[in-house]
Amino acid sequence: MARGREIYIVHSSPVVAHAIEDSLRAAGRSVSHIAYSWVQFVSRWDFSAAVVVFDAYLDDHVPLSLKVRALYDVGSSAVVIGELDERLWRRTMIEGGQRWLTPASEPDAVAAEIVAVASGERAARPERAEPHLTDRELQIMAAYTSRRAPTAKSLARSFGISIDTARSHLRSGRRKYENAGIDVGSRARLQQAMIADGYIVDIDRWSALARW
Repeated sequence: MARGREIYIVHSSPVVAHAIEDSLRAAGRSVSHIAYSWVQFVSRWDFSAAVVVFDAYLDDHVPLSLKVRALYDVGSSAVVIGELDERLWRRTMIEGGQRWLTPASEPDAVAAEIVAVASGERAARPERAEPHLTDRELQIMAAYTSRRAPTAKSLARSFGISIDTARSHLRSGRRKYENAGIDVGSRARLQQAMIADGYIVDIDRWSALARW
């Protein structure tokens, strides 16, 4: 039987990452690389089609939904591991995610699901409903509504774009929500709308998970 695609693990906890690796090894599969942050993973990955098993709650500048979308767009498959949030799970599946596994799952069951994704056909991404944010809109708006609450000027500096471009992405993203009849007139309302759509993580969940 074909071995299937390479497997990468990206998790903030070395203990969890190596536990997954051990379970996969017991199932007869090796792991190509382990990384402890998204930046570290991207720096090592050659962008070939792969199965990427990663922490749902990595605390970085790339929203979960955008990670899943980007992997799908280059032919890879996302397997997300984390405490289940219905909104995040729904968005993960919309963006082309293949599995959402919880930490409470038995190690053998986790390995079996990952091997199934690596060995089988990738499930197609469903039709995405409005408001559908572009990659840049999503990245800028997620940063704008984060707990750091940056200004347009600091967003522009962080992403290497002009202030006008940062404001343009915010306006166009907001307009999509407004066209769908959703009030996003304030930063707080925009944040609530994006949480409801599963684009970003609820700040209370970060606290509950003791991630910061």
